[in-house]
Amino acid sequence: MIKEKFNGVLPKTMDEILLIPGIGRKSANVILGNAYGVVQGIAVDTHVRRLSKLLGLTVHIDPDKIERDLMDIVSKKEWFNLTYRLIDYGRKYCGARLHDHSECPLSKL
Repeated sequence: MIKEKFNGVLPKTMDEILLIPGIGRKSANVILGNAYGVVQGIAVDTHVRRLSKLLGLTVHIDPDKIERDLMDIVSKKEWFNLTYRLIDYGRKYCGARLHDHSECPLSKL
């Protein structure tokens, strides 16, 4: 499809990239941000979803609603890095498995 519809060039807009089968907002945000520096939103993966709820940044479980909540409270200049910061935090301090949250630096706040 990319070859036929976009002349072999990965699209640079959210609207166009979402036309590609199998590409949702999460993947589109990652691709656009990494390939072109285009920031249209926040990629919500399982870490972002879990930590956003845990930190009280959203009450939702739907990734699109979580993305909207985060976009409303986080400066646009931070959108691209937020996903990676939450993923790193989740991997280093606050994994999905049952653990002692007293070891998570943000729990002290």
